[in-house]
Parts: sequence; C-alpha cells; structure tokens
Amino acid sequence: MKSTRRSTRRTPTRLVALTAIALLGTAVFAGGAQAASCPYAGAEKVFAPWGDYRNYVLAPDGGFEAGAKGWDLDGGAKVVAGNESFYLNDAADDTSLALPAGSSAGSPSVCMSIDTPVFRMVARNTGDPSSRLRVTASYWLLGLLRTQTIDTVTAGSAWKPTDPHSTVLTLSTLIGTLIPSAIEIRVTPLDSKGRWQVDDLYIDPFSRR
Repeated sequence: MKSTRRSTRRTPTRLVALTAIALLGTAVFAGGAQAASCPYAGAEKVFAPWGDYRNYVLAPDGGFEAGAKGWDLDGGAKVVAGNESFYLNDAADDTSLALPAGSSAGSPSVCMSIDTPVFRMVARNTGDPSSRLRVTASYWLLGLLRTQTIDTVTAGSAWKPTDPHSTVLTLSTLIGTLIPSAIEIRVTPLDSKGRWQVDDLYIDPFSRR
C-alpha cells in the first residue's frame, strides 16, 4: 500500500480543532473539576522484552497497515512493504513507513496526558549510521500552537525500539492533570545520509499512574 500526501502547510491543521479543547481545559481548571482521561482500552506491555513494563496502545494507524490513514506525509514519506521484525502489533502485519531525505510524517492527533505522556516506536536506518531522526510533538495550548523537539534518534540497519520518549511539555503537574490534550508526533530525517524506516508507534497515556 502507498499513501503519500504532500502538504505545503507548516502548521499541522488537524490540531486547529484542539484550540477548543485547550480552552475548554482552561475553563475546567478554573472550575476545579477533574478532566476525563483519554478513552483508551486494551493496553499491553508490548515493550516488556526490553525491560519496559509500561502499558501501551497502538497510535491511530501506528502500524501503517491502513496506508498511513490520518497521517500527514510530506516530501516523499510513504508506506512500503516490510514490517518491523518483532511484529509487536500482529504477526500478519506487513508494512512500515519509509522516510527519505527531505521528508517528514506527522501522526493523527493523539490523546495523551499533557504533562508526562510517553511513546515509543520501532526504527531502523540502513544508510549512514551517523544519520539522525528528529522527533517532535506539536499541541495547542490556550490558543497557541507549540512545538517541542522531543529527541533525536540514531539507529542501525536492524529494527530496534527507540528509547521511551516523553513530551514533558514544561507544564505543572496540576495543569497536566486537569487539561486533556492531544498532540501530533512528527518524525523528520535531519540529513540526507540515512535511509530511515519507522513502524509501530505506541503510546502510554497513563504514565503518571
């Protein structure tokens, strides 16, 4: 399956609707009410073989088996044949996302606790091992779009889970508790030396518990 969608927008417009969510969260905070948690079910310890016992759920089309449905693919990013070698989601999965030089890919909006969400994916780089992949998170807060670089990743030619990434969006624990939020996770090769693929984006929206 191939599903490449070019975009000239620099602002992840799928997050525009989240302005209302952020403003609603402000009202909730003012009223002192507890916000609802993200409606996730079926979380599993998929990274337990690597000593990570958090409970994760697959992000929307995080395995790219639906052709990157809902993802924002730019600069030649595309779904290709070949799954990550651990088959974390399903033994029948057979696709991943290729990220050539100059490309980027943004996830659909992901509901997460805004204070300490954690996410991981599986990646490999069959090009120059010094190549780096940037991971960012974008979110709306109080009417402003904010983007934060979460990490820069290096990888070898074999599939391997990335380290756990936490957005740690510099908000207080109290605000993070009271304001529900959603973020877009975007991955971007930082140079032309690598040949990157990513697969199976998992999130742990319950990392504070």
